Amino acid sequence: MTQHHETSANYERVLFSLGRYRVAVCKDDLQWLFQQRVTVKTCAGARWRNLGYCTTRNALLRFQHKFLGLYSPEIGALPETFKAGGWN
Repeated sequence: MTQHHETSANYERVLFSLGRYRVAVCKDDLQWLFQQRVTVKTCAGARWRNLGYCTTRNALLRFQHKFLGLYSPEIGALPETFKAGGWN
């Protein structure tokens, strides 16, 4: 079952995962979220915490470089700037 909470393991607006990290669209459809999985699991599953909020692909790439140190073609394929409604 998908969830509407951005930190949920089953959040419905996740675009893709990169190991312990993932990129999602915020619940208000304003920006991308760069998130990290929290190691402590709850009864609802793993939790995710927001590391950054981005409206440009370059900002996401900076987070990716800081936390992963490698290039992700998934982020590279995103539009240059966030566009509302483009997540589904």
